Amino acid sequence: MSVVRPVAEPAPPAYTRLTVLAPRTRVDVALPADVPVGELVPMVLELVGEPGPGRRLLPWRLTGVTGGPLHPAATLDELGVLDGELLRLGPDGAPPPPPVFDDPVDALAASAGDAQRPLPDARPAVAVVLACLAAALLATVPAGPWGVAAAVLGGLGAVAALARTARTDRGALVAVALAAGAGAAASGPGAAQVLLGVTAAGVVAAVAQALRRAVDPVLVGIVVVAVPTALAALLHLRLGASPAALAAGTGALALLAGPLLPRAALRLAALPAPVVPTDAGELAADDGPLPPAELAERAALARAHLAGLVGGCGVLAAASVGPAAAAGSGAGTALAAVVVAVLGLRARGFADAAPARSLLGCAVAGGAALAVAVALGSDGPGRLLVAGLVMAAVAVVAGPERPPASPVARRAVDVLEGVLVASAVPLALAATGLFALVRAL
Repeated sequence: MSVVRPVAEPAPPAYTRLTVLAPRTRVDVALPADVPVGELVPMVLELVGEPGPGRRLLPWRLTGVTGGPLHPAATLDELGVLDGELLRLGPDGAPPPPPVFDDPVDALAASAGDAQRPLPDARPAVAVVLACLAAALLATVPAGPWGVAAAVLGGLGAVAALARTARTDRGALVAVALAAGAGAAASGPGAAQVLLGVTAAGVVAAVAQALRRAVDPVLVGIVVVAVPTALAALLHLRLGASPAALAAGTGALALLAGPLLPRAALRLAALPAPVVPTDAGELAADDGPLPPAELAERAALARAHLAGLVGGCGVLAAASVGPAAAAGSGAGTALAAVVVAVLGLRARGFADAAPARSLLGCAVAGGAALAVAVALGSDGPGRLLVAGLVMAAVAVVAGPERPPASPVARRAVDVLEGVLVASAVPLALAATGLFALVRAL
């Protein structure tokens, strides 16, 4: 009878073979893997002959290849140092000064992904929701003395909010307050009321932005949303265009403007373009890079502009999903699905949290609006299909974390996003009825 004996797990290696880079030499050594790093430093110093004669006595330390210090009380095995890695040996002095960039693009990329900022105060968001609710209630007030009084009170509230919040993060509430007053002055819900409300919101947001003297992404987003919405309301009043057609055109334009927003943010922040001299004369005439502090300030300004522009375009695109899908046409529903997909795919391309989260939020809101519109226009089996798709999407989002995608997969997603954006143009033309109009000629 044969006996199967368990195979013992291999013992961890007693030595770790490393390359140590010292200030004056480079050596390949085998260091004990179970000895604390603090006890290894004197041994390595003796091997490399450091510190040299005449040098000031300072404490030395081992660091990783990127400069991160190794904890002196931990062993190489506990730190996960593998065979073949490169360690640096140097004096334990002050950290090196921050790098000086000669390319604004490198400075902007290095400033992204800094330390996480604290979560914003939830009170402004609650105030925005309450102000929107007040605007909806005031819109039901019939025309007359009460409506005029409500408009006057809304304007006074906007002025008071402007005086109090012009230099704080809650300055965006000014636009909502004045929009409520303008909406109450209208005789009833309609395109005229929308035109008055978004015009007031855009004007007051621009004034509040000028008074704050600092870029507020929320105010920038309000202006971005107000301008196309006012133009759409004006087209509806003057030409009688249907809301579904206007929503389809606005959503497609918002998607097409997405790739241009980073360049617009760089221009608004006055970040200089990289200079590549072609001869000695251009090299001598170059003024050199901006001071690091000024370059960092302009990079932060560009990020704030980008967050506002991306958020505004995302809101426009998400708001177009419901009317386009509720029209009942296949082109409108397909365009709404394309808008939701592009918003979700585009969020992964931002290192900053603000534009990425705003696009993800818009994608979720647009997906919910699309599901509701399709479900209301379908029968029982169609609604079951929509519910199944929604549950599948929830399962994918709430599932286990997946490993990072390969470069080939990321490039394939980029190509898919480009194809979807390109398909939005013919779908928008079909949803607006331009193809049918041309065929009827």
